[in-house]
Amino acid sequence: IFASMSKTWKDQIRNFAAIQRAGAFLVTLLVILLFLPKEKLFKYEYQLNQPWKHEKLFAPFDFGIKKSESELQNELKRVEETQPLVFTYRKDLTDEIIHSIERNYSASMPDSVTACDSSLLYSIDRYAEVLSRGLLERSNEAANAIKPFDRIFLSQENKLHSISFHEALSITEVMDSIEAITGAINDSVCRGLIAASLRRSIKPNATYDDSLTQKLLASELSKIVEIEGKVEKGTAIIDRGDIVSDERYKVLESLKIEYGERVISDTGFHWSIIGALGVICALIGLLILFVYMNQQRLFNDPRPMTLVLSLVSISFAFSTLAIGSDAISIYAIPVGITPLLLRMFYDFRVSIFTFVISVLIIALYAPNPLEYMIIQVSAISFATLFQAASTKRSRMLATALFVFIGYTSIYILMTIAQNGHWSGINTELFGWFAINALLCMMVFPLIYLVEKVFGYVSETTLLELSDSNQPLLKELAIKAPGTFQHSLQVANLCEKVAGSIGGNSVLLRTAAMYHDVGKMNEPQFLIENQIPGNNPHDDLEPEESARIIINHVHRGIDYCRTHKLPIDIIQFIQSHHGTSTVRFFLNKATKAAEDSGNELEMADFSYPGPTPKSKEQAILMMADSVEAASRSLKSFDKESIDRLVDGLIDYQRSEGQFEDAPITLQDISNAKRTLKLAINGIYHQRISYD
Repeated sequence: IFASMSKTWKDQIRNFAAIQRAGAFLVTLLVILLFLPKEKLFKYEYQLNQPWKHEKLFAPFDFGIKKSESELQNELKRVEETQPLVFTYRKDLTDEIIHSIERNYSASMPDSVTACDSSLLYSIDRYAEVLSRGLLERSNEAANAIKPFDRIFLSQENKLHSISFHEALSITEVMDSIEAITGAINDSVCRGLIAASLRRSIKPNATYDDSLTQKLLASELSKIVEIEGKVEKGTAIIDRGDIVSDERYKVLESLKIEYGERVISDTGFHWSIIGALGVICALIGLLILFVYMNQQRLFNDPRPMTLVLSLVSISFAFSTLAIGSDAISIYAIPVGITPLLLRMFYDFRVSIFTFVISVLIIALYAPNPLEYMIIQVSAISFATLFQAASTKRSRMLATALFVFIGYTSIYILMTIAQNGHWSGINTELFGWFAINALLCMMVFPLIYLVEKVFGYVSETTLLELSDSNQPLLKELAIKAPGTFQHSLQVANLCEKVAGSIGGNSVLLRTAAMYHDVGKMNEPQFLIENQIPGNNPHDDLEPEESARIIINHVHRGIDYCRTHKLPIDIIQFIQSHHGTSTVRFFLNKATKAAEDSGNELEMADFSYPGPTPKSKEQAILMMADSVEAASRSLKSFDKESIDRLVDGLIDYQRSEGQFEDAPITLQDISNAKRTLKLAINGIYHQRISYD
């Protein structure tokens, strides 16, 4: 019954992992689909100023030669810069000016002065003629940017008159006109009053018309054509070995765009999108297959594939946004974060293979796919190897510098290989490489985010936790110094075994340092902390002694939870004795039960488990038992040590302690050999100098 329940539970876990992996896969495809560039894939790869590497290409149909994006932008800019501004003559403002003259005149007319009405009417008529030319509103921001010889439009009675800006009526001309108009008045008093009234009323009556200006601009912009030529069907476009010049590049780009549009219009379906998604599915499937065949432990856990696929989709999304933008280079996108971040949690193979797949997917839409792949894979692989050599945060800046050097070096070499000289190097890319390198430094704060979201522990965090100055380890060293020394020895043994059969040595060392922290609850009951000749178990029943010994697992879990240690470390504490028994006290209790005729409860002498679920947990179990038992040896010769190691590990295997761990018989054999050599090295006989 228990076996059946266990199997059902495991099957449920596997089903959950499979469902989560499938969900992560579908979400990744959805994100990629949402960010797919509008440009369709083209079966020919070509680069500007590089030889054409394919067979001779003929036009498969008639198509127009489109202007380049830069040419269109230049035309748009030229039209916008040369489009004349429109000023509209307003009759209502002119009437308001006339009324203002009359008010000013009436207000300033003294009672002693005879009426100057005839002179005023004459002056107003002449002044209205002057204003009919339109006094421009020059304080407007748009008008301030106009140069003297720029053309403008003056709108009068729904007609546009084109004039130079310097030809338009100005304040100076108005003032001169007032002097000329009033100069013909004989009465000096009337002349002065009327001239003053005219001057006080001066204000623009032709205002900037933004609405009409924009309409005219839109009309001119609509006249810009994207096509500058035509290629007829069957025309030879380029032959193998020909250099892709600017003109040929423009023709090829036009063919590429037309080809994609015709595929959709002819079939009525986006077959190019289906094909691209098929390729992307194959690449992602290859990544999943790689993890399954090489890192089955990661495959069975749904978290790694979720993290890996999330990074692939995010890299693709940001890269395609850069591809479709003229403001950002694709080389500014820090896709190197993917392997640098994964390397903190997985081995180098998983990190780099994930990165290669990600780069291949992005390269489907990159402007120069081959160049992009070579630069990215080469530069970031070097940086990832460099980072793998040390997980210290102090190397953060050094990693960023390595990323920048890698990009620039590979790019320069690629450019020289393609062009045969230095002149083709685009120095602007160096700035984007620097931005990329700085953004790659985000991998270090992202470690904490991944640890919180996915429940992982990075090697950087593990190194910090393994420091003996950590509060829990310091407490262990004070309360149970013998156990602390035992933990140090086990940590060293684990590292040696991991080096021989594989495994995360940093995780193992950290777990070994904490695996027995529960023993500081009652350290005097553990043999490594006892004073010779004073064993408190002599006064206890076997069941009570076994309970105290077994309880160190539970207490260790409690201590680690209190100090908020990662679950990965707690799992080592749970499994480092598996479901084995406390044999010494079990044998003692068995003998007592036989003498008294009482029935023995096996559960009282068994650790709660579970058994090790990973290679690292199995290594800790072997190293822990061997180190502890080696202290009781009376003779430390090779035969005694070999017999001890073989006996302990074979007994653990016979009890089924390694059945759930991905460890082979060859691994166990190699682990035995490593442990024997290590124990021999610790207890080898020394020369006496007496």
